[in-house]
Amino acid sequence: MKNDDLKADKKKSYKIVQNRDKTTDGKKESKVKKTSMRKKSRKDIIKDLQKEVHDNNDKLIRLRAEFDNYRKRTQREMSELRTFTKIGTIEEILPVKDQFQMAMAASNSSDDLATLKQGMNMILGEFDRCFDNLSIKPIETLGKKFDPNIHEAISTESSNDIEEEFIIREWKAGYKIGDHLLRPASVVVSRGSESDETKQESE
Repeated sequence: MKNDDLKADKKKSYKIVQNRDKTTDGKKESKVKKTSMRKKSRKDIIKDLQKEVHDNNDKLIRLRAEFDNYRKRTQREMSELRTFTKIGTIEEILPVKDQFQMAMAASNSSDDLATLKQGMNMILGEFDRCFDNLSIKPIETLGKKFDPNIHEAISTESSNDIEEEFIIREWKAGYKIGDHLLRPASVVVSRGSESDETKQESE
């Protein structure tokens, strides 16, 4: 029994020594690794930073090139869009020019004012058709209250029939395309009847 106990104690002591040796070896390896890492970082830190700067410069150059290509492509697309818009508008106006040329040719060969007037009416009709196709709408004026957002008052007149701040007549037509104002309508605005003016002056 004593011999068995001695053998067991020896085995336990051997295992403890082995575990202590493994722990010591592990600590040594860890120290060696840390030391080598410290030596590497000190030695290569400048080289690593230079590489990082070089990589970042490459990325910046690529980004600049991509942005420049995008800018040029956008400018080209906008230019093409403007050209297509002009083409669409001119295609609508060409028939008006054709009608005008025919009216001029007719006026050269005839002194008939009725024929000339008929030709001018045809041209006006072509203009109206062209504006409809381009979604251009005239601004209403006669009998409407003056609106500075869409009307431009070129003068005022007294009127016994049209109340104050309402439009008497249109001097030059105004137009809108959608909600966008192309040109305000030039109008003459009523300042009320002469009797109203006299009352205001006496007051």
